[in-house]
Amino acid sequence: MTLSFLLPPPPADWDKEREFKVLKKLTKCSDKTVEPVGHEFLASARRFRTQRTIEEDEELQAALLGAEGDDLNMDDDEPETPALLRSNPSEWKKQDHYAVLGLSKRRYLASEEDIKRAYRRKVLKHHPDKKAAGGNTMDDSFFKCIQKAWEVISDPSRRRIWDSCDPQFDDRLPNPSQKGDFFSIYGPVFERESRFSKILPVPTVGDADSTREEVEAFYDFWYRFESWRSFEMMDEEDTDGIENREERRYLDKKNKAARTKRKKEDNARVIRLVEQAFKLDPRIQQFKDAEKAAKDAKKREKEAVQKAAEEEARRQVEEAQREKERQETEEKERAAQEKKEREAKKNAIRKQKKDLKRFMRDNGNLLPDSATPQEIEEQLAKLDAIVEGYEADEIEYFRTRLEDAVSQGLDALNEIFGAEFEAAKNLEATRAARAEELAKHIATRQVAPKAETPKPAPAPAARPAWSPKEINALIKAVKNTPSGTQQKWEKIADYVNTHGGANANRSAAECIEKSKEVSSGAADRLALQSQGGKKNDAVITEQPSVKDTPATPTTPASTFVVPEGGDWTTDQQTALEAAMRKFPAMTFRENPKERWEKIAGEISGKSAKDVQKRVKELADLVQKKKKKGGK
Repeated sequence: MTLSFLLPPPPADWDKEREFKVLKKLTKCSDKTVEPVGHEFLASARRFRTQRTIEEDEELQAALLGAEGDDLNMDDDEPETPALLRSNPSEWKKQDHYAVLGLSKRRYLASEEDIKRAYRRKVLKHHPDKKAAGGNTMDDSFFKCIQKAWEVISDPSRRRIWDSCDPQFDDRLPNPSQKGDFFSIYGPVFERESRFSKILPVPTVGDADSTREEVEAFYDFWYRFESWRSFEMMDEEDTDGIENREERRYLDKKNKAARTKRKKEDNARVIRLVEQAFKLDPRIQQFKDAEKAAKDAKKREKEAVQKAAEEEARRQVEEAQREKERQETEEKERAAQEKKEREAKKNAIRKQKKDLKRFMRDNGNLLPDSATPQEIEEQLAKLDAIVEGYEADEIEYFRTRLEDAVSQGLDALNEIFGAEFEAAKNLEATRAARAEELAKHIATRQVAPKAETPKPAPAPAARPAWSPKEINALIKAVKNTPSGTQQKWEKIADYVNTHGGANANRSAAECIEKSKEVSSGAADRLALQSQGGKKNDAVITEQPSVKDTPATPTTPASTFVVPEGGDWTTDQQTALEAAMRKFPAMTFRENPKERWEKIAGEISGKSAKDVQKRVKELADLVQKKKKKGGK
């Protein structure tokens, strides 16, 4: 015996091992015939006659009972067409459920009450029992279609699925070239599409008087339109009767892919509708024209303001230019004054350094007579280190202290020199400690002297001739001092005064002049060669820089011997050298040709072309000799 229910669990204190007592035994089951009586007999006979199941019969009777209990107006019922009455209930997916229920005009707008009353009218009209009582056929196919339509339309979720594939829905887009009123053409189209919107309420097209905000909100909504259409009713594969799970899963996947494709196509169709309407909407063009007019007006206003601003800016620029010119003039005057002060300061420092070095030279560089050249170099290096960062007043104060100590001897001078050398290493501390002492010295120096009768300036004494030792020092200094050196000729003069003998006292200008003489061969080189019995290989081949004095491009006579022969005589060669010194190259930078013509004018029987050729020959000879000497 199999029970269709579960027995309750035994008590917690029950023990199956204890003795138990049989109270009563179940009797054996037997088969007996049960016949319905009364209403059940009528129902059983009805089911037997119509070949219905108990569930089908109960459902039909409940529908009939509900229809008969309602006060219905059968005049509101829509008549069925012969094609509709021949609908096959097995193909219920293809039938128009709204038409079957008599709601073909209301369709998706029908309320629940409308659907219920329409269904009851159809039940009263097409119920099989009603037809049988009237002597009509027992065919209940159309009534089954009514039942299926009621099952679909009365269920909100199933109704929504069927509405998404409503066969009466017109999804055609208006012809873009269609003539007529825009709002009467596109208003109904957007109203039909609005039934599928997930977001409610749906904005309408509006009219010609709609504001810009309303129009923009309308198109913004439809450009982002979200539809709830699912297209499940259009599935090609029916999975309701499939028992195989793998086959059902495959068919579900196939149906889902088809739904996705239809959904994408429907969304694209809505977008095309919106874009077409936006393009043809007369309000959009009006807005664009108004926007363009406003932009043009704003542009004209901006141009007027800009023009006024430009005029004001031009006036301010002119004023600023005048002010700038005034400031530049003042700045130039101030810069010139500062430059003048700097130059005066540099000149003062240079003069004090020169006086200090002259003092050192006059006093043997504060070294004994037996000092070696190396010791002299070291002493001069210390002197340069002392005065490197000094101002003119500090250098003068240092020199004055040395001059005051001359009478005390060489040791006192070296003591002051050494202390100053150590003090110069920490210049800031030295200045702070010596500030008061230096101020007194400056004040003493600036005391105005008593007025004296001006004496006529003595005539400049003739400078002594250059000694061979001075010339050798000059040549060595020129060779060892590269071009472009700051204060080049002052340093060369210091070197000549230091190494040119005890009486050497040459200025930078004298060194420049002498360098030119030695370079042009005017100096007595034979006298230099006679000193020490040595061959004079050192000659000056570099002219003073343009910064110090204009360079005269000449052919150094001491560097090579002028080749004889050809058609150039000794007088013509001499005239060439003199003319090249007379007409330097830097004077004819803009017109070099003129220079060669002037030089040729100084040489009898020679043209400018001959002069250029001769100078090139001499230059090539110099280069060959230099290469030969380098080897």
